[in-house]
Amino acid sequence: MNSRKWDTPQPRKLPRQTRASNTIEAVLEAAVQILIAEGTRGLTTTRVAKRSGFAVGTLYQYFANKDELIDMLVHRHLNHVVACAQIACSDQNGANLGDMITAVADAFFAANIEKARDVRAIHLAWMRIERSELFCEAFARLRDTTTSMFASSPQLDSVHIDTIAHKLVSMLIGTIRAIFEQGMDEALTTGTREQIVNVHCLYHPTDASLDTAVSTAH
Repeated sequence: MNSRKWDTPQPRKLPRQTRASNTIEAVLEAAVQILIAEGTRGLTTTRVAKRSGFAVGTLYQYFANKDELIDMLVHRHLNHVVACAQIACSDQNGANLGDMITAVADAFFAANIEKARDVRAIHLAWMRIERSELFCEAFARLRDTTTSMFASSPQLDSVHIDTIAHKLVSMLIGTIRAIFEQGMDEALTTGTREQIVNVHCLYHPTDASLDTAVSTAH
């Protein structure tokens, strides 16, 4: 197995200064613009460098090829979505279970809608992405933060916290993959949001088969 699939995408040269971080952001923005305008056929490191205003040699300090650029676009977007979900989880500590799930779902979809241009660019490049492993880190981070949130709920016992967190995050990650694959489809996002929000209606404190019940929401 190619070990690179399991690694979080990183620039070849890690940005240690604001200027370097700004360079990477400018390069990624140029890649988004080219993908939206011309698709993957128009995306080359030379054209990205020109559009971003940097020499090709500068771009190669951070990205070896356009596939690394695309990987980093996905990683940047996932970071954004996860960060928004983490804020929602933190704000809902101790809240009602239904309110928790609604807040996380709303934050998740708002984060994607806010960065709709990035989603569109990733959608256009989807067939080039090593899809199977790019979401591992995002899944783990979302699982940890939702587990912590659910642990503060008076409605959940410790036996079910991990299960419902895993199911919720599975739905969120599955949804973002579908958004990348199918585009920001209004029917998809609206329908899936309702599915996610209604997960809490399937939970009953006396029901030992939570795993089976929640799975019906897929």
